[in-house]
Amino acid sequence: MPLLEKSDIEQISLDAQLGKLRRNKVLYNALPQRQQESTLLGSGLVGVMLFQTSDTTLQLALGRADVYNVNPEVTAHRKPLGYCELTFSSKIKGVQLRLDLAAGILSGTLQLEEENVTLTCFCHALSDSIILDVKQVVTSSTLTYHPIENPQSSRTRNSHPHDNGPFELADVRSYADDIGAYTSTTYRERGMKAGEVIVATSTQRHHQSLRHFCRVEYDRYNNGQLAETARANLQAALNEPYETQRQSHEDEWAEYASRTLISLPDEELESYVDFQFYKLRCLTRPDGALIDLQGVWFDPTTPWPGVWHNLNSQLTYWICAYGNRSDLMKPLIRQLEEHEHQLAKMGGEAGGYNLYTVTNADFCQPGPKPTPIAPFTEGAGIADGTAYHTQNVQDATLGNFLWLVHNLWLSASYEDDQDTLHTVVKHFLKKGIQFYRYHFIYASDGSIHLPETFSPEYKSARNCNYDLAVLKWAISTYLALEPDTEERLEYAEILGRLVDYPYSEETGYLIGQDVSLTDAHRHYSHLLMAYPFYLRNADQEGEKERIQKSVDHWQSFSKSPHEPHEKLVGYSFTGAASLYAAIGEGDLAHEYLRAFLDTGAGGRMHLTNTQYYEHAGVDATTVEVPLTGATAAIDMLLQSWGGKIRVFPAIPQGWKDASFFNLPAHGGYLVSAVLRDGVLAFLSVKAKRTGEFTLQSKFLPEELRNTSIHLAAGKNYVWATQKFDIASFLKEEQSKIRFTKQGIVIPRKKQDIY
Repeated sequence: MPLLEKSDIEQISLDAQLGKLRRNKVLYNALPQRQQESTLLGSGLVGVMLFQTSDTTLQLALGRADVYNVNPEVTAHRKPLGYCELTFSSKIKGVQLRLDLAAGILSGTLQLEEENVTLTCFCHALSDSIILDVKQVVTSSTLTYHPIENPQSSRTRNSHPHDNGPFELADVRSYADDIGAYTSTTYRERGMKAGEVIVATSTQRHHQSLRHFCRVEYDRYNNGQLAETARANLQAALNEPYETQRQSHEDEWAEYASRTLISLPDEELESYVDFQFYKLRCLTRPDGALIDLQGVWFDPTTPWPGVWHNLNSQLTYWICAYGNRSDLMKPLIRQLEEHEHQLAKMGGEAGGYNLYTVTNADFCQPGPKPTPIAPFTEGAGIADGTAYHTQNVQDATLGNFLWLVHNLWLSASYEDDQDTLHTVVKHFLKKGIQFYRYHFIYASDGSIHLPETFSPEYKSARNCNYDLAVLKWAISTYLALEPDTEERLEYAEILGRLVDYPYSEETGYLIGQDVSLTDAHRHYSHLLMAYPFYLRNADQEGEKERIQKSVDHWQSFSKSPHEPHEKLVGYSFTGAASLYAAIGEGDLAHEYLRAFLDTGAGGRMHLTNTQYYEHAGVDATTVEVPLTGATAAIDMLLQSWGGKIRVFPAIPQGWKDASFFNLPAHGGYLVSAVLRDGVLAFLSVKAKRTGEFTLQSKFLPEELRNTSIHLAAGKNYVWATQKFDIASFLKEEQSKIRFTKQGIVIPRKKQDIY
C-alpha cells in the first residue's frame, strides 16, 4: 500500500464539505413563534434566539454563557439578559430565509406589505457583535433593547442548602451618547453586587441599508470599567467596514465547517449531524465559554440554569473529540485548571478532587456550608428511585469528576497531545482516584469494595457500577501514563483487587450490589464500562452477549424504540444507539437513531431547531441531548479502542454507500473512508506522529484485517480499489444538493425538521 509524502485528499475533502454545507441550508418559509423553537445563532460566547412575536416584530432573545451568579451562598445559576426587538414600519406578510451552516449567517427576504426587504443577521464568530443588515427603501426598522429587571434564578426545585432567592431586583439604568444607546443591568444577590451587563445598540444608514449593531458586555466583578469597554467595543464595530466583518466571520465558520465530511444514505440523519456541528460552534470556541445546559442561549423557563455533572456535561463534549473539534474543549480544560481549588474543596477531607452534581461555570461548590461529597451514612440510602437532586443525592454521587476527566483524556488522546495527557489528565486522574481510595472497604479476602453511593438518577447501592466503571477506567488510564514506578505497582494492585461489576444472568449488569434495574430509567450510568469506556467490549469472550442483554433489558420497559416509555426519552435513544454500535449491532444502533428523529426524542425535541425540552410540555430546553445524536452516528462509522481503528464497525446491513473524511482516532490519526456499492473503495489514515495501529473492518480484504501498520509522522496510509477515483468522488459529493424541501413549516412536520 502506498505511503504518500503529501496528499491533496485532505484539502479536496474540506472543499467538498464546504460545498455540501453551502447547499445544506436550513430553509424557513415561516418563522418560529416561540422562543423555545427559535432560529439559533451564536458566537461561542454570545447567543441569539430569533423568533417572531407580532406581525411587525422579530425578537432576538439574548444570551451570554458566562453571566453567572457571584454569591457562593446562592444556587448556581445563569441570568437572563433580556431581548432586542427588530420592529418594521410595515406588516410582515411572509418570509423566505435560509440559515447557512457553513457561514453561520441567517439571510433572505421578508415580504412586507409595502416592499420586500433583505435581511442578513449573524453573531460574529470572533468579536461577538450581533449585526443585522436590512436593505429597505420605503419602510424603516428599529432595534430596541428590553432589559430584565427581575433576573431571578428560574430553578424552582428545593436543593438545600442552596439559596434560591428571591433576590433583590437588578439596578437598571439606560443612557445614550453620540454613537449608541446603552442599558446597564447590575445584579444583586443577598446584599452584594453580582456583576454588571451592558447591552449597547446602534443603527447606521448605509446607502439603502439600515445596519443594526448590538453588543453584550459583562463585568462579573464590578471593576467599574464596563461603560468605557461597551463604548469602545461598539465604536470598533461601527468603524470596521461591514464587508470586512462579514468576511472574517465567514472565514472562521468556513474553517470550522470544513474539518470533516460525513455522507450517509440516511439523508435526514446526515442533515441532523451537520446541524449539530453547526450548533456546537455556536455554543463555544477555543477562547469561548464552557458549555452548560443552556449554552450561549437562555430559556427563561429552565429549571437547569447551570452545569450538571452526573451525565450532562460529559455527554455534551463527546462530539468535540469524536468530531475532530477537540480545540473546542479548551474552555472546559481551562476552567478546571483555573478553579482547581474548588475541586479540592468538594473532595473534602479525602484529599482528592470531586464534583457536586450541580455547579456554576467556575465549578463553585454550592451553598454556604456544603456538606462533603461522601458515601451514604448508614440508613440514608435511596431505595425507591428518584431524579430529584436533594442534598443527600448530591453528596453521595461520587463518579462525576473522573467521568468529566474522561472528556479531557478523549481530547488529548485523539489529538495525541502528550503534554496535556502527562500533566493535566494524569494529575486529575490521580486526584480523582485519591478521593475513592479514602472510602475503600477492604474485605477479608483481600478484595476492595465501594460503600453505598448513588447511581444517577436511580437508586443507591454498594459497589455501584457507575463508580466501579469510572474508577477502573481512571486507574487503567493512569497506569498507561505512569512509568515503571512503585506507585504504578501500587495502582495496578488496587485495580486487580477491585470487586468485579455486579451482574445478573437474567438481566445483565446491575445498578450495583443486590440492586437490579426494575423499572424504566433513562440514564445508562450502570453501563459505562461498555460505553464510553469499552472496559467490557465485544473483543472479550462472551462479553458482547452480556452487554447486549444489559442494553436490551434497559430498553425493555418501552414497547418498542418508536413507542418509548415516558422515562426512556432523550439520551436514552442516543445512548442505546452508541451502546449497540459499541458491540457492532449497526441495525439496532440505526433503529434507535431513527426512533430518536422520528419521535422527536420521545416527544421532547423541538423539530425546528433540535433543542431538547425536559418537561412533557414545550419548555425547559437544553443543548446536550441533541449533540449526542451526532456522536452516536459517528460511533457507527468509526471507533478506536483497544489499540485498533475500526472502520464502519456498526453500519446497518442495508447501507451500501457511506463515507467520512477526517474523523479522528486515538493516537493522533485522521481517518477517511468510502463505502461504495457495499465495497470499501477508499481508506486513508494520516498520522500526527510516528506510531503503530491496527485496522479492523469487515469490509477490508481478508489479508488486511487486523494487520499492524507502522506509520511515520505526517504520512498517509492510503488504500483504494483500482477503479476508484477519490477526486471525482469528492467533486460528486460536493455537487449534491441535499435540501430539496420547501423549508421548515409551522406547524411542524417530521420531514421538515432541518
